[in-house]
Amino acid sequence: WSIVASAGITIGKLVAGLLSGSLALLSEAAHGLLDVGTSTITYFAVRAAEKPADDEHHYGHGKFESVAALVETALLFGLAAFVIYQAATRLFVAIVPVDPVPIAFVVLIAAMAIDLWRWRALSKVARETSSHALAADALHFGADFISSGLALIGLVFVAYGYPQADALAALGIAVFIAIAGYRLGRRVLDTLLDTAPRGIAGRIGEAAAD
Repeated sequence: WSIVASAGITIGKLVAGLLSGSLALLSEAAHGLLDVGTSTITYFAVRAAEKPADDEHHYGHGKFESVAALVETALLFGLAAFVIYQAATRLFVAIVPVDPVPIAFVVLIAAMAIDLWRWRALSKVARETSSHALAADALHFGADFISSGLALIGLVFVAYGYPQADALAALGIAVFIAIAGYRLGRRVLDTLLDTAPRGIAGRIGEAAAD
């Protein structure tokens, strides 16, 4: 259902972005397309991770989830860099007119409602199953909620006569995407490298001594 929702949101944002000329909305559409891809990757990664240990994978297949989350991290950084470039071009090279059409506001508000639902649902399942891939997806949708909010704020300012607000909103979206990617990537690398939680050795020692 999350994949279906991502596809619907992406189409809506793309149409609204093309009609309005909003970079923030087009960035959100690209982000949505990324969501469709990463949600699909997560779906197959979770299915693969459920397989028991075999002759080739003595410790099971759980790292499939971490690899999927690492791919998501790389895609997030790539998207952030592209949006920053486009926003800087609009701010310093050529201002592109933006028309805050009503459908843009409808699409963004609907997207925020769906992203909030997906974030809460996936966060709950990720906690229950200790799934890194689902946690990554939940983080992604939390970022989507905030970035859609930034796009909405940008369009409101454009409607009140501040055309640069759209590009500034796109910059904010890109920065937020990059921060989310950094946090996710750091956690995933710790898992792939089997990094022990900070301070765990001391706590184990204390427990053993007691």
